[in-house]
Amino acid sequence: MPDWFAEAFPSDAELRLGNILVRLVAALVMGGLVAAIYRGTRRRRDAAGDLTQTLLLLAVVIAMITLAIGNNAARAFSLVGALAIVRFRSVVEDPRDTAFVILAVAVGLAVGAGFIWVPLLGLPMAGLVAWSFTGPAVPRADARCRVTLRTETGAAAGRAADALAPHLDDIRPRRVETVKKGTLVEQVWTGRLKSTSDPETLVGALRATPGFSGAEVVFPD
Repeated sequence: MPDWFAEAFPSDAELRLGNILVRLVAALVMGGLVAAIYRGTRRRRDAAGDLTQTLLLLAVVIAMITLAIGNNAARAFSLVGALAIVRFRSVVEDPRDTAFVILAVAVGLAVGAGFIWVPLLGLPMAGLVAWSFTGPAVPRADARCRVTLRTETGAAAGRAADALAPHLDDIRPRRVETVKKGTLVEQVWTGRLKSTSDPETLVGALRATPGFSGAEVVFPD
């Protein structure tokens, strides 16, 4: 490695390149296990509720942050202040998803700090707990669901009911409000899934309907 490059990054001398690489790979593997546990035990099958990629990336990112902090308290406060400006607008509706996000953070933190046995022993326990409380993997026929649609104007309300009718029974409008500073209208409908349909078909039909800019189907636990 050129001397000018090494002198530009003196903090890298605190950790060997091999150690950094091993910890990041370990964080990737452990994050993959967290994502696999989540994906294998989650009860919802809607694409909007899939945090698999987020959990995988989160473990690696937290490991990188932990490696950068090391044992330097001043560096830790600096990074906390820098990360405090980040704002996340996505709402996690299922508390179970929040627990998996925290689990991915804990895994990345432990691996980045060099405590590999913490996730090795903790992940099987977390997986056992998640598996023991897992409900049906696929929504059964006649399961109730909540459908959230976003349209450019309120004129698509009639088309929403027409699009839902082939897939849901007992369709009821629940809420209509403007979002994105009034540029979009969000509609919330509830209904019961027909035996001749499934969540994937329903989402595909909604996406193919003109005027819809977003669709989410949630099956309450």
